[in-house]
Amino acid sequence: MPQRLKDDVRQNILRSAAHVFAEKGYGAATLAEVAQGAHVTTSNIYKYYPNKEGLLNALVTPAIASRLLRLVRARIRELEIRENWSSGQADQSQPAQELLSFWIEHRLAVLILLRGADGTRFDYIRDLLIREMERLSLRFLERQSHGETASPEVRFVLVRLFTNTIDMIADILENFENRDGIQAAFAAFWTYQLAGLQAVLDPEKPGRTPSSAVDRRGWTTDDRTE
Repeated sequence: MPQRLKDDVRQNILRSAAHVFAEKGYGAATLAEVAQGAHVTTSNIYKYYPNKEGLLNALVTPAIASRLLRLVRARIRELEIRENWSSGQADQSQPAQELLSFWIEHRLAVLILLRGADGTRFDYIRDLLIREMERLSLRFLERQSHGETASPEVRFVLVRLFTNTIDMIADILENFENRDGIQAAFAAFWTYQLAGLQAVLDPEKPGRTPSSAVDRRGWTTDDRTE
């Protein structure tokens, strides 16, 4: 007589796997660690999934990864045409609402894509998202400054900012499981993030006076006069 599998045990295994993959990275994670987090034996995992790759496939699919990229790009395109990024919160933006809903619906899969996909076919997703956000910011800077390009220092800061952004998204999805908690955390984060980026990227913001060598936009005096 075939053994009856339990949905709650399956969900506990998936939840534990997502957190272990995110913490250790897929390559370094072990089924023993997943079993410990799910409060089952390692042998019990094999009743539900054939191996570690089977667990990954149950959590993340190519369709989910593609959908995440499409939604992020839609969000980027929307911000590109906004004059005031501070108005880009989810309650004022359809792309932001769709992206947030996707994060909530596929919380564990997104967590792995952003933090635990090293050594899998999805390991390019994290870096691609960072590059896409950097590209948005550089295009915004060029448009605001009538074609001037950002200095290497500004590019470095933007990459670090967006790396931290990806980590914050993953932190929120790892620490909050219910819709209300996730929405509240992202509302607080976006309030800070969008206003901060707007201030950094707006060369005409009142109070921005250039120093003797480098102005607040990151372009040197020589760069501006060449």
